[in-house]
Amino acid sequence: MDALKENMQRVGVTKEDAIDRLLGSGPPSLTVHFCYYCGQQGNFRCKRCKKVPYCSVACQTEDWKTHRHVCKAVDPEPVKGKPVEAAAVPAKEDRASLGEPKHGESSSLQRVYFKDLHVTKIIKGTDIQACVVEFYSPSRFFLVPQSPELLESLQSISTELQKTYCSSSVTTYEPCVGEICAVQFSCDMNWYRGLVQTLAPDHKMANILYIDFGNEENVPVDRIRALTAEIKPFCPCAMECRITGVVPVAGNWSGECCIAVRQLLAAKIVTVRLVETVEDGRIHAVDILLSMGKQLSTFLLEHGYADKEPVNIAPTEQDINAMMSASLENFRCLSDGKDNNTWAQPPEPITQAVGDQLSVVVTHLQSPTELIVQKVENAGLIQDLQLKLREHCSQVATPQNFRPAPGTVCCAQFSEDKQWYRAKILAYSSEERVCVGYLDFGNSEEVGLGHLRPIASSLLALPMQAIPCGLAGVQPVGESWSEDCLLALQRRVSNRILHIEIQGAHEGKALVTMIDESSDPQANIAELLISACYAAPCAVTTDNETAVTAEAQACEPLVWSCTELPCNSQVVALLVTVVENPAAFYCRIDSPTDHQRLKELGAQLKQHCEAEASPFEPKVGEPCCALLPEDGAWCRAMVTGLSDDKVAVNFVDYGYSLTVEKGHLRSITAQLLTLPFQAVRCWLTGVEPLGSGWSSEAVLWFQTQVYGEQLSARVLSVTEQGYGVELESRGVSVAAALISEQLAKVPGETARETHGTTGTATKQSVKKNEQDPLQTQVSSQTEVSTEVPSFPVEWKTVELPLSDTFQPCFAAIINPSIFYLLGPTQVDQQKLQEVMVELAVYCNSQATLSTAVKGKPAPGAACCAQFSADNNWYRAVILEVGEKEVSVLYADYGNSEKVPFSRILPIPINLLELPFQITRCTLAGKENFPAEWPQEVQLIFQNVVLDGVLATVQHFNGSANVLSLTLPAEKGGGNVTDMISEALHAQRKSNPCTTSTQKTDKTGSSTSVNTAAPPDGSKPKSVPKNQKEPMSTTELANTLYATSQHPEEKMNISAAAACGEPVKEITEQIKPPIQNTSNSNALQTSGCCCLSLKAKIDKLEELMKLQLSLIQMFVGQKK
Repeated sequence: MDALKENMQRVGVTKEDAIDRLLGSGPPSLTVHFCYYCGQQGNFRCKRCKKVPYCSVACQTEDWKTHRHVCKAVDPEPVKGKPVEAAAVPAKEDRASLGEPKHGESSSLQRVYFKDLHVTKIIKGTDIQACVVEFYSPSRFFLVPQSPELLESLQSISTELQKTYCSSSVTTYEPCVGEICAVQFSCDMNWYRGLVQTLAPDHKMANILYIDFGNEENVPVDRIRALTAEIKPFCPCAMECRITGVVPVAGNWSGECCIAVRQLLAAKIVTVRLVETVEDGRIHAVDILLSMGKQLSTFLLEHGYADKEPVNIAPTEQDINAMMSASLENFRCLSDGKDNNTWAQPPEPITQAVGDQLSVVVTHLQSPTELIVQKVENAGLIQDLQLKLREHCSQVATPQNFRPAPGTVCCAQFSEDKQWYRAKILAYSSEERVCVGYLDFGNSEEVGLGHLRPIASSLLALPMQAIPCGLAGVQPVGESWSEDCLLALQRRVSNRILHIEIQGAHEGKALVTMIDESSDPQANIAELLISACYAAPCAVTTDNETAVTAEAQACEPLVWSCTELPCNSQVVALLVTVVENPAAFYCRIDSPTDHQRLKELGAQLKQHCEAEASPFEPKVGEPCCALLPEDGAWCRAMVTGLSDDKVAVNFVDYGYSLTVEKGHLRSITAQLLTLPFQAVRCWLTGVEPLGSGWSSEAVLWFQTQVYGEQLSARVLSVTEQGYGVELESRGVSVAAALISEQLAKVPGETARETHGTTGTATKQSVKKNEQDPLQTQVSSQTEVSTEVPSFPVEWKTVELPLSDTFQPCFAAIINPSIFYLLGPTQVDQQKLQEVMVELAVYCNSQATLSTAVKGKPAPGAACCAQFSADNNWYRAVILEVGEKEVSVLYADYGNSEKVPFSRILPIPINLLELPFQITRCTLAGKENFPAEWPQEVQLIFQNVVLDGVLATVQHFNGSANVLSLTLPAEKGGGNVTDMISEALHAQRKSNPCTTSTQKTDKTGSSTSVNTAAPPDGSKPKSVPKNQKEPMSTTELANTLYATSQHPEEKMNISAAAACGEPVKEITEQIKPPIQNTSNSNALQTSGCCCLSLKAKIDKLEELMKLQLSLIQMFVGQKK
């Protein structure tokens, strides 16, 4: 830098001369404006708004139809950082009558803004004497320098104001926000200069800041006048300041702090050191020397009023992920049933080669190394695009369900000119506001959802016109670019046609030399910055690329598509891959060609992912390769969420949504995306759930009908939920069969009273853990608005932390498809006590109605149950339903018993708001499980899990936690899902006559598994305890362990597991299949027991064969 200064001195160039040349002193540079209607060069402006340029009266007349709706008398001062700065963009609004050129405009009442006033010239680091005239907080106060020149200016301004406005005007003046006006102060009725900070909605009151004194007040508009040209544009006499280097401890300055500082500064002349000037010279960062000899910043730190201000701390990856997750959650929370616009992806960027020379205009400027430009030759294309956008958005009604996903493209209305532009959704700052980036201009802003419209595909054909670039060969003098540098650069390049030559590319930007050819002599912008000491020279670092694109692209652009079903009544064969319920399931077209291509793709994915070792940074809404945890295969996936080192993905060829480790992801190539995504979201037409949502029984039946079957499908409609299809399985309509099984109803029909209806009467919508990136994720359930008590099957269960491994405490086991655990965390005991009180009041008033309950509640339904030991009412879940009694699991304590129907009641919705202590779970691999479980396999599952397993949470499927269960290392570490699959296979081979079509009683299929209480009705005497305050899980465990030592008390299987004590003696109780008989007295009542004994011995032999096959499998795994 010293050498640079010596060279400047040798050639007779001073720093001031260089700055003047950078700012364009001397002959005015050519400023070019373009007609807002046709895009040609136009130097005329709308006379009414003084803003919108036109080339002729004809263009203005044609545009007036639209412009008249937004044309205002005079526009306020342009907002800092406005999105559309380029002359290549249609300026702003419209035309009233075409007038003189811009430079010919003059008026004694022309509006005055801060930019029109002189700037306070104070050298940084110098000390001045000043008096604090208005103090709000250490972050905002006003002081008046003790300067004779400034005090003289203040006197001159005051005299001229009183002279000019002494006579009242009959014309009411309407000020603009940001304008400097003459304002009559309410205390002395004299006139002073005031900044209009805000205007009331009715434009009758304005909030005014008196810029020469620092005080504020609300003033009626009839006491405000425009500043005349006779009032000299002196700089504000009161300097707005803040204390540098400190921030308030609690986010806001405390009242105690403000009082203490005000006492130190009031009516005193203090020494002020200017550290920095920001916001175009309006606000000054200063420190004040107190009379005690300390700086004010030191005083604030020592007394605990402030902390040191962090300096240029870049956000960490964890901070960025947290912000992305918060944005995604803001998007997801209200997205059910909405159009997420996932089809609208950003258009291709403009591609330029190294060495290309272009004429451009700057549309957005952040620093010398971060500029956005547009090609002048494309001005006509941009103008045509704007006209089409305007026409499109005027014809599209405001959508009520439009909620575009981050990364998608839509039309957004720019807040400053109310015009429509192509925009990309960057993030959701709140549930109702989004950050958008304007694709063709490079700027961004926050807008409300009401200012967005869906875009037409034809409007995405034109490539993005914004070209990111940076000046080659320059770097900041210090750590960052100074405010003076940015201000000088903006003045130099704004609204001018510039010539650039691309030197290379770096970090996705074109590195360019930029020449202002309109100046004389022609000026190199980078050289001007260096000569003005605003920048330092540096070597040009480029990437090894010969093509520069508007975005960093190290490979081919990723383009993907989804499989589409024919919508012309054509029948197509489908295979179901994932089922949530009849209103939400995923299918693949059953095509041998597609199957073969998918198989070949799997081999290509494996080869690619094993060879790809470079680190991959996933982004929400972008495809990748993901390792499927169950079989270790690499599959195509779409990233749907980020959380620390975990990533939520949707496997797009199957429909699964899982959470995987970041290390199990790889980047994907364009070649691997040529095959359309195979999974298609569908819903079954012609049926509705009996209640407000689908019962677990209906879902289970539907799964058995569609899994593994080739289905004939015909598309009847296409909605936001996917394809509405008519399904046939083996020539039978699935919808008709579902209705005949009394598990669904015809749309619009009143549901009949069945046990299926009671189980679904109050099903509430369940928050999805995963989001489908390909199609709109719309919940098929709706929230229940009624408060009528019922037996809801889909009660809200606690979602366990993803990927956590723990030792589960089993409360009840139905089968591998559904079992209950005691939650690892305790519910709020105070809230539970409140629920118990409400429950007692409700049940005691409704107990007489229990005999009037029509129909039988479904297994898995929530209810109120009266415990036999103390006759108190508790929240419970129905495990089994018999002819005269039901088996219930007490949901907040974990023990179970059988009770008559007279001891259960439907439960109100408000008593289900507090989650149960038990948690509903299912074993991973459910899609391959049978609808009806063989009793032998159920016993094997119970023996294995009660002997001790480890559980890992894979995901939450909407109603249950999906767990992967494994044996501990000391027991071989086998996977329970594999063991159960082997047992099912062996059972089918040993007993081929038993099929899923031979259904057992649905209400009694799991009797022996879930209730340890014997048929004679003996019950645990300790829990629930006969006391007002419910027993904690720990107390429950201790009590059950104690009672198990008494031979007269029979311990509950589930409670023993829940308490965490050894379960050896319990598993011994359930091993003999003979204990599964419904009545132990059966042998005594029969005349001959030989046939019964023979049947049981046959069962024992079959079970031993299954166990032997499992042992052989385990031995094989260990080898």
